[in-house]
This record gives sequence, structure tokens and C-alpha cells, in this order.
Amino acid sequence: MQLAIDLTPRQAARVLEQALRAQAELEIEPRNLPADESLRGKLLGRERELLAVHVHDGQLTVPLNVLIGAFCEMRMMLSGEMYTFTTCVLDVVDDPAPKRTLMLVPETIQLLNRRQFERTNATVASQVRVWVGSRTSPVVGLLANVSADGLACNLPGTALDAELALGDELRVSFELAGFDEIFELPAILCGKDLTSDQQQLSLGVNFNVRSDNPLGQHALQRLRTALFELMANNTDMDGEL
Repeated sequence: MQLAIDLTPRQAARVLEQALRAQAELEIEPRNLPADESLRGKLLGRERELLAVHVHDGQLTVPLNVLIGAFCEMRMMLSGEMYTFTTCVLDVVDDPAPKRTLMLVPETIQLLNRRQFERTNATVASQVRVWVGSRTSPVVGLLANVSADGLACNLPGTALDAELALGDELRVSFELAGFDEIFELPAILCGKDLTSDQQQLSLGVNFNVRSDNPLGQHALQRLRTALFELMANNTDMDGEL
């Protein structure tokens, strides 16, 4: 079971930029072909409001230009997450090679998130900023997951490993897929570990909002409301099956 989360325009743009840099592999389901006739392709680049997509050879039994005007359901994997969007083929170009389709840049992109009842995967473009001690500038990493009580994140490099100790007070800010706001909260370090490649530092923190911190209490309540909304949407989808 998967939950489809509509990304905000900022998040969708960030995901698309990442996909373009990676020249992401795509699964393509044109609506004018039989349901079981999906295609594989590769994102080559962007030309203004068009995406150039190479459809791998040998998959179609009809000319590629049959796809002109067809709406397509697209899926792609980035950093272990599945994204989907709908677009339309406007043209087919074969000069210069390789032959490619030109598709409209999608208006919306969805994250397909596996069902999580206690923690929500939010790696979509979800940067996390961590303020350590007296540092005035945050360390920027990627959010791994988040719950109503805390989060996990990965920070580049290992320089902070010796500086951080369990129980240290931190401040974190981050966003959630589908929500166009920043959540900023005080936290306590409850775990740290180097990733297997020894290139990143993984942190686990618990939110630490005191009763005399109304701004923190408000931010925590907003976060919990957002997480509840995600889980409620997930439950609604379960009921439809």
C-alpha cells in the first residue's frame, strides 16, 4: 500500500532538478497504448517547458510518432523514493540523435510513500538544517524520516562526529513533502553513527520543547497536525480498497 503525496511547487521543482542531473530512468505508460504496454526511457534534459525523454529502442511495435498527443503516466526512482506525474507528448525529434520525445514539464509531482503509521518518510527534497552549540550557521543535510517526537537525518562529512555528544541540545528546521512551510524545533541528540561509506554522519534527535516555549509548542503542534493529516489520508485510501 502506498500513499500519494502532492509535492509543493518548490519541492516538485527541486525533485525535477535532481532527476535532470541524474538523467533518471523512467517508466512510461502512454494512455493510447494497451494497459500492459509500458515503456522504459531516460530523461535527457530540459528545453524551456519541455522535457526531452529518450525511449529505449526495441519496445514499440509502431512508430514512435504514434505517441504525439498522448498523455503518459510517468514513474521514476530517485534516492530510493518513487515519484509519479502525468505529462503529454508534444513532439518526436530524431535530429540530432538520439531520437527523443518532447514532453510537457509536469504541473505537479507526487511522492509515492510506503505506508508508515509511526514515522513518515520525507526524504523528498527535504533539507534539514541543524544548529550545533554556539554555531551561527547551520549544517545542512537531508531528512531521513520524521515522527511527532523526533527525526533522523544525514549530514555530509564526519567533522561533527567528535564535536557532538549524546544529550547535546540542538536546533533543527525542516519541511515535509506536500507542506509548504518550515518547521523549526529545539531538540536533543539521542543517537549518532557514521554511514557505511564513512562519508556521512547520521543523527537521531528527539524534539525538546519546554512548556515555557510557546513558539516551539506551536511549531510542534503544527507538525503533529501535518503528520496526522498524512496518516488520515493514508487511512482514507485504505478504506477505498
